[in-house]
Amino acid sequence: MEYFVLVNKDNTLDKTFVPDDLVDAKSRYKEGILVNKKLLDNFRLMAKDAYNLGYDIDIMSGYRDYFYQEKLYNKLLKEKGFAYTFRKIAKAGCSEHQTGLAVDLCVYRDGKCYIEEEIDEMEEGKWLRENAYRYGFILRYPRGLEDVTGYDYEPWHYRYVGQIANDIYFNNLTLEEYLEKTCK
Repeated sequence: MEYFVLVNKDNTLDKTFVPDDLVDAKSRYKEGILVNKKLLDNFRLMAKDAYNLGYDIDIMSGYRDYFYQEKLYNKLLKEKGFAYTFRKIAKAGCSEHQTGLAVDLCVYRDGKCYIEEEIDEMEEGKWLRENAYRYGFILRYPRGLEDVTGYDYEPWHYRYVGQIANDIYFNNLTLEEYLEKTCK
């Protein structure tokens, strides 16, 4: 699989798509989280470097198949309505979690696990935003670019894109903007 594949509301995956390079993330958050093998290798390097600075990060979500994503979407739709759900979660087939290249990260500190918005203002969240590109990751849904990505800011959602992470980070682009710029 190409690490810069674009999956979003306009670029979908078939319900039968399952990547063939998934491995167990061995997450402390929960068992059975699967991710792309190269993503995991690079995440481990990033987590090790973070740990050496006193930061403890982990993967709380990785690969989701089409049907699990459909279940999550429908549950949120029922609970919060369309307007909220449309900005917060991808429909089945529109989620890059189905590629195995997207991860939701969490932070362990002082015996607690911090998730989602909680990590935004933490030192670990800042470190991730400033350093994830070094390991091939981008913050997938940055603040202020919601109209480009189609989703609200998610400080916990990172996407493995490999070497193009440098270009995306240093040019302050989203994956959509980067691909539009380079594919012309």
